[in-house]
Amino acid sequence: MAKGYFSRRRDFLYYRYIEQIVSVLASDARSYLDVGSSDAEYIESFRWIPVRHTVDIRRPYSSPNVVGIKQDFFTFQPDAKYDFVSCFQVLEHIPDAAAFAQHLTQMADRVLVSVPFLWPEGSNRHHVHDPVDLEKLSGWFGRAPDYSIVVEEPLRNPAKGRRLIAYYHNAGEMPSYADLRRNQRKTGRGWRKAGQAGARERPAAAAKTGT
Repeated sequence: MAKGYFSRRRDFLYYRYIEQIVSVLASDARSYLDVGSSDAEYIESFRWIPVRHTVDIRRPYSSPNVVGIKQDFFTFQPDAKYDFVSCFQVLEHIPDAAAFAQHLTQMADRVLVSVPFLWPEGSNRHHVHDPVDLEKLSGWFGRAPDYSIVVEEPLRNPAKGRRLIAYYHNAGEMPSYADLRRNQRKTGRGWRKAGQAGARERPAAAAKTGT
């Protein structure tokens, strides 16, 4: 990704959803890995998590609070699993996206990813899988996500303004809504109402591709 990727997008509604989802689903996490997002300054927001790492083949984000690891993710083998892993706007760049997705699930039992949602083929020269929808993402991971939502940026071209955020929970049964609320309050982060303008929630059981 180009230098300053996050800096040019920090005001996107999409990142507000990322922050809220992580504050709920990773409220008890003690270790966090962000994969391939390069300019991953948003990881600074997750300050309740003591161990925060990034891995990227070119420019891993690092700071006094975050350890950056410059390495090909396909060869990355940590000593132990992380509590939570994220991978935002990366899979669409990877020729073997299925192998990459499966490696993500080996890093942690809780995995949060995002991809451009139904961007037209050829709309971004760096993307090799457009258009990406829920069915294609589910194929890479071998199953549908436990939770997904499409976030649309207001006042932008809808053809390139939507992103699909998906969560895979591989640590037993998905927590209840009440449990998630209790976990979220532990972080002291605000709770925004679900279904606000600009987003469409997609429970796994009811999700329909491309709608």
